[in-house]
Amino acid sequence: MDEEMLEAHIAFEVAAWTESLTETLTAQTNVIFEWLDGVTLGSVFSEADLDALIDAIVIPDLSASVMAVRWWALNDQTPIDELMNREDYDRAARTVAGLSDLQEAVVEQITTSKVYGNLISHVLFNGIRNYVMTESPIARVPGASSLMRMGQNAFDTAAPRLSKGIERQLTAFVAANLQDSLRDSRTYLTTVVDEQAMTDIADEAWERNAGSTLAEIAGLVGEDALAEMLSVGQEVIAYLVATPTFRGALQTVLDESSGRTVGELLAEAGITADLVIALVRPWILRAADDGLLEQFIRERLTAFYSSY
Repeated sequence: MDEEMLEAHIAFEVAAWTESLTETLTAQTNVIFEWLDGVTLGSVFSEADLDALIDAIVIPDLSASVMAVRWWALNDQTPIDELMNREDYDRAARTVAGLSDLQEAVVEQITTSKVYGNLISHVLFNGIRNYVMTESPIARVPGASSLMRMGQNAFDTAAPRLSKGIERQLTAFVAANLQDSLRDSRTYLTTVVDEQAMTDIADEAWERNAGSTLAEIAGLVGEDALAEMLSVGQEVIAYLVATPTFRGALQTVLDESSGRTVGELLAEAGITADLVIALVRPWILRAADDGLLEQFIRERLTAFYSSY
């Protein structure tokens, strides 16, 4: 083996990936991207590869990173209107306001829930009782309201069972009319929560919160609550990835994109040659500083020169 030639070759390769790193990396990355412009996704990625990809997916634990960002945000006094253009906000608001089918579905879910039914029942019960005590013609007689309260207290003391019976009757009356009330409230909400109303709500939200700082927003979610949300989110995603639905979605993307070039898909994703160079360059320099780059080059070239 020609040791002198081997060392010269190693030195040449190391210099190309250190002293001339920008030129070397740019030239080779551009060649790869030009090649990818002529390679379709379907010619490289098969259904078997898709299965292997799904099996290899590991949901990252981003807790430490998110907590670090939260800590930074808690000390940032930048107002919201400096982080988002009003035009972009209005555009997003108009899009959401136009989702009439989604709005109707949300109203339907809310107004048919047991919690909402209990709320309406509570409001009706107390509304009727308060009307009798304060707004009815009898209650408007001077002193009548106080007498009614005194009488009610005495009545409750003297005949608690009868008083409770009357309350049960009122509760039963409310329950009997609850479905009509729920239906009316559902119709009302569907009518008033239209595109214009949603736009007005979005405008009010901007006017009220545009001056709020990032620190104030970040402070709305406590550290423990955020950690729990991240944990739940990670488990939900991990479960989703293992479902046939997730695989079916990826298969659809693969089928739809199989005839397109990888270069085109990378460009749509914002992955350019310049981005790759910017990401890879620091790692190569660190590998060179640690001697790892020369070790790889030496092992590869030594095997070649030893064979002659």
